[in-house]
Amino acid sequence: MEFSCTARQSDGHAVVTVTGDVDLAVHARFQTEAEPWAAASDTHHLIIDCSGVTFLDSMGLRVLVHLRRLVTDDGREFSLRAPSAPVLRVLELAGVEGLFQIIDAGSDVGSDADSKAGSDADPDAETEAEPVS
Repeated sequence: MEFSCTARQSDGHAVVTVTGDVDLAVHARFQTEAEPWAAASDTHHLIIDCSGVTFLDSMGLRVLVHLRRLVTDDGREFSLRAPSAPVLRVLELAGVEGLFQIIDAGSDVGSDADSKAGSDADPDAETEAEPVS
């Protein structure tokens, strides 16, 4: 499945939705597109939605660990939302499943419901990995 990475932000939450295969061929693109969201000072919680990831290799895992470090080193929150079975399997095999906070798909943290509370931003608008100022 072809890789895609989209993002949206509201109320201090940024949700980066990743779909498809996250492997050696796309890891640099994933990092380049997600890193601005991890570095954005107005983002207090970065959520990577991994529900649509069909394959994850060690390079994709490396990007997740890197993003987590960028966010948590500044005292902010980092979560994986609804990681797919392939993502969970790689986390388990690598022994890093405890490193990541996992939130389920039903959680309204960073969801459209959450973004409608006190935000003028269009919660349905998706952007290609460029932080909203």
